[in-house]
Amino acid sequence: MAVKQQLIQLIKKNKKLFLIAKAIRFFQTSSLTKIDGSEKKYPKVIQLPITYNCNSKCVMCNIWKMDHSNEMTVDEFGNFMKDDIFKEVESVGINGGEPSLVPNLPEYIREVLNLPKLKSLNIISHGFSQKPLLKSLEAIYKMCCEKKINFHVSISLDGVGDIHNTVRGKNVFEKTSSTIDEIMRNQNKYCDSLELGCTIVKQNINHLIELDTYAKMKNYNLKFRLGIENKRIESDKLKDQYSVIYSPLKQSAKEFFHYQMSQTKDFANRFKYYAIFSWLNSEKPKRILGCTWKDEGVTLDARGELYYCAVASNKLGSLRKEKGEKIFFDDENIEYRKSIINNSCDGCIHDYTGKAESKNVFKFFVDTLKDRFAIKLYEIKVRFM
Repeated sequence: MAVKQQLIQLIKKNKKLFLIAKAIRFFQTSSLTKIDGSEKKYPKVIQLPITYNCNSKCVMCNIWKMDHSNEMTVDEFGNFMKDDIFKEVESVGINGGEPSLVPNLPEYIREVLNLPKLKSLNIISHGFSQKPLLKSLEAIYKMCCEKKINFHVSISLDGVGDIHNTVRGKNVFEKTSSTIDEIMRNQNKYCDSLELGCTIVKQNINHLIELDTYAKMKNYNLKFRLGIENKRIESDKLKDQYSVIYSPLKQSAKEFFHYQMSQTKDFANRFKYYAIFSWLNSEKPKRILGCTWKDEGVTLDARGELYYCAVASNKLGSLRKEKGEKIFFDDENIEYRKSIINNSCDGCIHDYTGKAESKNVFKFFVDTLKDRFAIKLYEIKVRFM
């Protein structure tokens, strides 16, 4: 054990060795074969939109117009969590709607934390219902600490000042910023880690450098994603209103993701930006990002309905009527999942992650090295000019 620790310390001190070790580790998480969705595996990840209630009127989402009646009670949800379909779950992501609008949110989370193999919990919020959100986060984090479960919080931030307001709703930027700053000042009260997420849409595409600079100045951990079509929140009905994919603004998105790719150090995030850039830059886009929802993910909504992924899947069945295993492993549903993978996945550029194909990860490393050497060669040429 002592020798192993010494080796780890040596690698960390040597930057080149550390990068090589990280690259090898990242490559080991890839898959040698293409996942086709035919295997009947128990899900390891739950996407959990815990309510359809939302007080944000985002340009890329219709959920604020949707009915949020007849949603599950805490007792009913507790029974759902006991279903055998969730017995292998290691990670749960809570979203909505807006989770902070669930007044007894910690009571629901208590049921989540009873999952036997849970290792991590993530909550996504718009951040401008500050008091109820912070109260819930504080209570949830205490429970997570007791169970030794990692708790991650993600807040949406789509621009500076009026740009964020244009994307998310009137007069919300200051509220969101205040929430972010409070969590950062007192993170030991609220979570293990905090991340901000920017959804790139027509309304903010020309202001992303400003946001990126602002985030660096504030020491925010900010990640970027494309606004895409998503059945569950009916963004597929609004694409002309927000999407940069089908407009001349696509070029601006390509340039921004190339910039992010070039300056991001972390392999996983760099690969994500590389994959998005490659998808945008191709005449025949093909997804190279991995996706847990191809074979190891499930979506459970606020009424107990199960889906494979939220982006493209129809409802599979309800836990209010039958057991999760019967729904999730039903032969017709498995065939349906395979059809989603065959017909929809390559056209999807949602930043879901999972096991990417090894050949795509290898190409990413090759292209990264090419870019690095190209810059070095250019610098040499400049010296002799």
